[in-house]
Amino acid sequence: MAIDPFPARVAARKLCDGNGTINSSIPLGKLLRLSEYLDDQSGQAEVCLSFDRDASGCCCLTGTVSASVNMVCQRCLDVTKVELASALDIKIAGTEKEAQRIAESSADPLEKLEVVVCDDGELDLLSIVEDELIMSLPIVAVHDNEQCNAALNSLQNSAENPEPDRQGNIKGLDVLEKLRQELQQESENQPGNKTRKD
Repeated sequence: MAIDPFPARVAARKLCDGNGTINSSIPLGKLLRLSEYLDDQSGQAEVCLSFDRDASGCCCLTGTVSASVNMVCQRCLDVTKVELASALDIKIAGTEKEAQRIAESSADPLEKLEVVVCDDGELDLLSIVEDELIMSLPIVAVHDNEQCNAALNSLQNSAENPEPDRQGNIKGLDVLEKLRQELQQESENQPGNKTRKD
């Protein structure tokens, strides 16, 4: 049984009994918590989920969620595209007591099972998908190309390849002056910027 479009809430046990699948997409604008980390809400998340029961009869939710999102590069403050992806492997319990029993039944004591309780019979699937995408966000969003920040790269190159003057001293003030001029020139070249000449 496949479901499309994406349902925000589902009857988990019924889907597990019928080996249900969900192959759908979610507009990023519907994922409000995720949108707080993004530059815009364009695009959509792709969802491929399967409901089943394991050998012990426990309800299981497995699958993948992915999305291509726009974030602000923390090097150059311009927009960069970031690919998010996460694999789900969740046990579904009807009560807190059942969730505890499932967690304690793990063969490996170091294995951390992810158990979700849906005591009202319905599973908040939208929140689960959103949580997975949020957890897959990078700690710091940056362009793949490290040369994205011209001013920073100029400063780093000057620091790595200093030019000694005739007395063998580092021309630190010259380097800073050169960087100041480059930053001022970049600012003047941006539309709408007006510079004051002293």
